[in-house]
Amino acid sequence: MMLLRLGVVHGGRSLLELHRIGHLHRSAHTATKLEYRPIKKVLVANRGEIAIRVFRACTELGIRTVAVYSEQDTGQMHRQKADEGYLIGKGLAPVAAYLHIPDIIRVAKVNNVDAIHPGYGFLSERADFAQACADAGVRFIGPTPEVVRKMGYKVEARAIALRS
Repeated sequence: MMLLRLGVVHGGRSLLELHRIGHLHRSAHTATKLEYRPIKKVLVANRGEIAIRVFRACTELGIRTVAVYSEQDTGQMHRQKADEGYLIGKGLAPVAAYLHIPDIIRVAKVNNVDAIHPGYGFLSERADFAQACADAGVRFIGPTPEVVRKMGYKVEARAIALRS
C-alpha cells in the first residue's frame, strides 16, 4: 500500500494538488485538437417513440431532423414529426429495413446529414454501423466503433467500466 504525505507548499497548495495541476497542464497541451463542426441535420435510424424523442430534442436545439421508414411504416408518427422522411429497405420486412445499413448511409449522404442517431435496439449496438457512419464521413451519435465492439464482450465491457 502506498501512503501519500501531503505537505503544504507556497501558496497553500498541497504537493498532490501541484502534481495534479502539472499533469492536467501537460495533458492539455498533448491532447489532439478536434475540429468543431456544428450539427445542422440529424437522421434517426429508428422508429416510434425513441425517434420522436430525439426529433423533439433536436428541434429544441434548432437542428433539422430526418426520419427513415419502411414501406409498412409510411403512416407512422415518427415520419410525420421529422422535417424530412425517406424510405429505406424497399421490399424488405420492417425490421430488416431498419437494419439495412447501406440504405441508411445512402439517405444520409444524399441529404447532407451531419450525424446519425441510432436510437436504441436495432443498430445502437452494432459496431459495423458505427464504422459505416465513420467511413461515410457522417458522425455517429454514440460510442466509437471500437468501444461498441468491446461492449459486445461482457467481460471486457466490465473491465472497461471498472477502469473508468
